[in-house]
Amino acid sequence: MKNPMLFMALAVLALVVMPANPQVARIHPEITANTTTGNVVATHMAAGGGWYTLIVLTNLGTTVATYTLRFYGDSGSPQAFPFKNTGTQQDLGTQSVLTGTIPVGGLVGIKARDKDPTTTTGWMLIDRSSTGDIGGALVFGYQTGQQAVVPIETSSNQKFVLFFDNSGGNVMGVALVNPQSHSVVVNVVFRDLNGNTILSDHFTMSPLEHTSFLLANRYPGLAGQAGTALFSTDGATDAVAALGILANSVGAYTTVFTLAAQ
Repeated sequence: MKNPMLFMALAVLALVVMPANPQVARIHPEITANTTTGNVVATHMAAGGGWYTLIVLTNLGTTVATYTLRFYGDSGSPQAFPFKNTGTQQDLGTQSVLTGTIPVGGLVGIKARDKDPTTTTGWMLIDRSSTGDIGGALVFGYQTGQQAVVPIETSSNQKFVLFFDNSGGNVMGVALVNPQSHSVVVNVVFRDLNGNTILSDHFTMSPLEHTSFLLANRYPGLAGQAGTALFSTDGATDAVAALGILANSVGAYTTVFTLAAQ
């Protein structure tokens, strides 16, 4: 990769997040989603401009599962992507809603394809009308061969920590989603390795909005720094979710998950 910073910027432009049902017993919750409770959200969707996203769904239950997938853009409006069933090779067309069934022990693969010269980003919700126990993950990748996995989970929190590292040639990007039907005020406090406050901020996210950015671009005071970001909202009904992408100086990247905070 000749320009790691450009690649990281593209990675963050191709980033997303998830919603509410506070399960804080584990650092990283099990990827098991009874779709009759809570919201089930995938934290990243990107297709075009060299990017693609593979959606993998599996039936963890003992009866046939049904799914309805809804896709939203950064503004919170429905967003259509060009999809293909990777098992049957069927062209599913450009859709903002997909439905289907998964047999017991079965697997469904659906790919948002790299068809357009520009990148379209967004996030995915498994609608509450879906039935059964559905688990899964998204794999987003770039044409260079780089890939990263985003789990499909039921939990997000009103208060959580995300570590960041902009030191030694590393670059950190963050994506946030407000999965609620109302606007939410998000507070964030950035601390260094010793727990000292570097800076703080607050901003409002519209219903279903997704935003993504390079930390050092939005907050120049974080350039060259490493530490933690504490995100919080006013209550459980305002819970948002976040995902980090950490890239190194040669352009390799990985996803970074949040940790529930007290």
